[in-house]
Amino acid sequence: MPHKCLRCGKIYEDNDSSILKGCKCGSVFFMYYKTVEDTRYLTEMEAELKDKETTLEKELDKGIKKQKFEIETIKSPAEGIYEINIEALMKKRPLIILEKGRVYIIHLPSVFERFEKK
Repeated sequence: MPHKCLRCGKIYEDNDSSILKGCKCGSVFFMYYKTVEDTRYLTEMEAELKDKETTLEKELDKGIKKQKFEIETIKSPAEGIYEINIEALMKKRPLIILEKGRVYIIHLPSVFERFEKK
């Protein structure tokens, strides 16, 4: 099934690495089309947002910036630089790494360890 860039409209197939890296236009938001109904739904949504003088990409970006999940135990804002949440690690929270503000890496054994002990 195809993925559509929410900024420029470029279509990518499932196995395209751009879906993980981001579109050539710079956007990291894609709409996944599971059915033809999904394409109609997105078209209707885009029309409504156009009336409000905004886009789905802008609205998603605003929503993400408003929410500060703070779920990371380790952040890597740049290569070789790490911000470590000592408090979270001491409380044995799962090991979740945020790389360059875009990619989460979750260490699954640390997630499941917590549930096994309970």
